[in-house]
Order: sequence, then C-alpha cells, then structure tokens
Amino acid sequence: MASVGMAQVGCGTWGQVMLTRFRAHSQARIEAVCDLNGDVAKQIAEQFGAKAYYDNLEELLRHPGIDAVGVATPDFAHREAVVGALDAGKHVLVQKPMATTVEDCKAMVEAEQRSGRYLMVDFQHRWGIGFVEARAAVHSESFGRVVHGHIRMSNSQRVPTQMLSWAGRSSVLWFLGTHTLDLLRFILDSEVTRVFAVSRRGVLESRGVPTPDFFQSTLEFDNGACIQMENSWVLPEGEIAVIELNMELYGANECVRVNQAPNNVIQKTTKTGLEVPLGARSAVMARGTSIDYFIDCVVSGTRPSITGHDGLMNTATLVAIERSVAEGRPVALAEVL
Repeated sequence: MASVGMAQVGCGTWGQVMLTRFRAHSQARIEAVCDLNGDVAKQIAEQFGAKAYYDNLEELLRHPGIDAVGVATPDFAHREAVVGALDAGKHVLVQKPMATTVEDCKAMVEAEQRSGRYLMVDFQHRWGIGFVEARAAVHSESFGRVVHGHIRMSNSQRVPTQMLSWAGRSSVLWFLGTHTLDLLRFILDSEVTRVFAVSRRGVLESRGVPTPDFFQSTLEFDNGACIQMENSWVLPEGEIAVIELNMELYGANECVRVNQAPNNVIQKTTKTGLEVPLGARSAVMARGTSIDYFIDCVVSGTRPSITGHDGLMNTATLVAIERSVAEGRPVALAEVL
C-alpha cells in the first residue's frame, strides 16, 4: 500500500495525539475526523488538514479513501466505533483499555475475526526502551524463571484533581493499571490466572473526586510468577514528575530493574554484579511510537503484534481486580471470561 488513508473518531486530547502522529507519518494521509461535537470536529479538521469532518460515525465510515480508523472516544464508548469500523472493512487502532466490560471486548474480537482486518490496542508503553530490554533480559537463558517482582505506575494528585475532568467517572486502575498489566503480559509472555486486590477511598473523595485512591493487586501468572502491581492517584502534588513508573522482576538467577519515570534507567543484576546496559536515557521510546508501528503494519500488510485478544485479557484482568476488591477474595480469570 503506497499510503494509508486515516480517519479519527474522538477528537479530544488523545485523539489529537493520534492525529499528530498520523500527520507526521510519511505514508499516512488524514482523510476525515469525527466527533459528537460538530464544532470540535470542524475545528480539528481544519487544524490537521483533514478533507472532511463528521458528527456521525456511519457517515464517517462512508467517506471514500479510509483504510484505517483511530478510536479515542471515552473508555466505555469504544465498542460502537470499533465494531462499526471493522465491519466496514477498516483496520482499527483503539486507545487503551479496549473496553471496560468483557462483553464489549468479546464483541470487538468477534468483529476482528469476521472482518479479517487488524485491531490493535494502543498499549504504547511496550515501546519504552527499558521495557524492551527487560523483556530480552527475562527471556535470556541466564535469567532463569521469573519468581516474583513488582510494578508501579502512579500519578500525583494533580492528575485526578486538575488534569482529568472525568476522573470521578473512572479510576486509576483503568487509567494506569491497564498499562502496567499490559507491560507484565508483554515482558513475561504469560497470562494472569488469578488476582487478589485491595483498594481504599477517602483522599480524593475529600477533594470532590469520587474515585478510589489506589489499587494494590497481587497477580498470579500461568508461568508461576507472582507480581505485585500498584496504581495510585494520591502521590503528593509536589512530586518532581506527575508520573512514576518502575518495575523489578526477580528470576532464579538474575533480576532486572526499570525506573522509566522519572529517571529513565534500566539495571540488571547477575551472579557476578551489577550491569547498566545503556545507563540513563535521553529518549524513552525505542522504536518510534505505537501509532507509527500500526501505520507501518497497515502499509506492509503485517498483522500487529498487539491484537484484540490482548485487549480482552487486559480488560478481563482489570474486571477481576475490581471484583476481588468488592468481594474481598481472590478471583480467577476464568470467573470473568
């Protein structure tokens, strides 16, 4: 394919991020945009040079020249756009999480399968240098099987109280936990079998944001690894960065540590001592961006490594975590799938 005709559904903050990457890609052209707010759609079309704008999904999908669609509607509203685009013969890149219910995810996977088109979830942190190297370390012969570890991705209170107007209608689990969970599945190449989680409320509710303060989750994987996952929205506002992202994984022989934010460093400890494979980084992403990768896949006719199945398993695990918190017990993935 010489070039890819792109359309964007949802023109908010992340929709504009996607459009920025579409415009920058040498083999992509922006055909059309769609937003429920027609005035916003018109403004964004003019800003990014789209040929047309719509406030109706069906009308957008009839626009000629569209090969692929980016979806950045609210998390709970992905299904209609994703299924509609796939059934119309378009490839789809959808923002994470793919959906907030297992039922919606299964509908998307079924549409992916019957259409033969690509459905990729934008799990962009797989492109982080440290996590790419951590995956290589974990799968090296010297590392040994992964025994246990932890991963943490949290925000300062500025995010739910100042940056996200809709924080009270979501949670840090869906906003950040979707990323940490995907990184673990990517690095370990293993599926979660059971979860046990706790959460508390109070800090954010006292500031007018009705959402949990944090989630602490224990994840058991089918390769035997047991990983602690922490996601918090109550880090102090005075933190040097709005996000903290770090991970430690311990194998039978070695361990790997990634401190991507705010320090952007990876370390590996072997039987003989400490290694710092590349030291401190000035760039976080290893291979362009996930959006560039999706366009490259469409151009080359190569199915993306991230598919609807990844989105389904991600959502199912987050649903299991919420159920574990609500019922105060371990929950097996089989119970929600």
